[in-house]
Amino acid sequence: MKISPWLCSFMISLMVQPLCAQTNTDLTLGTWEPGDFGLTLDRPLYQSQAHLKNSAPGDKTRNAQIFWWDSTGRFRFSKTNPDAPTIGYRYLTIAFDTNSPLLPDTLDEVSLAMGFHLGDLAGGNLGVVLGAGYSGDNPFADTNGIFGIGHLTWQRAIDEKTALELTLDYNGMNALLPDVPLPGFEYVHQGDPISFTFGFPNSSFEWKIIPQLKLDARYSAPYTADVSLEYRFNRSLSVFTDYSNFLNGFELDGEPTTNRFFYQMRRVEAGVRYINPNFVVRGAYVDVALTVGYAFDQEFSRGFDVRDLDNFAAISDVPYVGIILRSRF
Repeated sequence: MKISPWLCSFMISLMVQPLCAQTNTDLTLGTWEPGDFGLTLDRPLYQSQAHLKNSAPGDKTRNAQIFWWDSTGRFRFSKTNPDAPTIGYRYLTIAFDTNSPLLPDTLDEVSLAMGFHLGDLAGGNLGVVLGAGYSGDNPFADTNGIFGIGHLTWQRAIDEKTALELTLDYNGMNALLPDVPLPGFEYVHQGDPISFTFGFPNSSFEWKIIPQLKLDARYSAPYTADVSLEYRFNRSLSVFTDYSNFLNGFELDGEPTTNRFFYQMRRVEAGVRYINPNFVVRGAYVDVALTVGYAFDQEFSRGFDVRDLDNFAAISDVPYVGIILRSRF
């Protein structure tokens, strides 16, 4: 694991909302637009003509073509009750299409959780998120791939624009200390032109530089980050550029939990985004972006968590094409 890129991500974390719509504290702390009961985000991408680094040019097992899809979403049981229960999911799948013995054919992670507001405590709102998931290279074949999810949240408004949030977070597939609950905090400020969340494990920063131009940065410890700059021509059409750092750990069939498989990918991309809240018929919300990008520093490691990983393979830096689908219901 390289250290210097992490330092860059840490600097990003000083100015960066949680990566949204997963089976996390968004289920009790996330905000909603009036009238919405569901939010989803899908990001498929495809890398062609990649190869394993440090392999011989004539080696037929060196080639790889990567298909990556991260899908997340959350739904609430009432459009009018802010304390209504919510349900969230995540489905991540990666296919490497390679004959290399170093890499599995596929990696998958699926999780489902529910969030409940328990009531008021010490002037704030107390909530809990409970769920479970499975991670591995052979779906549901190894009980070690089953993991639990649990978050205890407390949120108190300081004034109309700021709030304090305290959490106790557990995710049995976390890249950092997956075996213990981690305390967290967030100081949230909603303003114009700048909104931000400062805390651990999630931080964010949003700056409306001018009405047409917005900077949006998000970070989730230990290494997941996304920074986007978007210019909007009108209400429907915009262009953007984005930097992302992705890291995820997976259980391997037949391997102990102390020897998990980690995949890290950094990427830069540019794209065109189209939004139409009444596509074809009223209420048919469409938000789609087409992207072209470049994936680099794609590394594979083994270990228990990010504190002690051994790199054993890497894939070449290659361009990719992708789609971003955002839905509101």
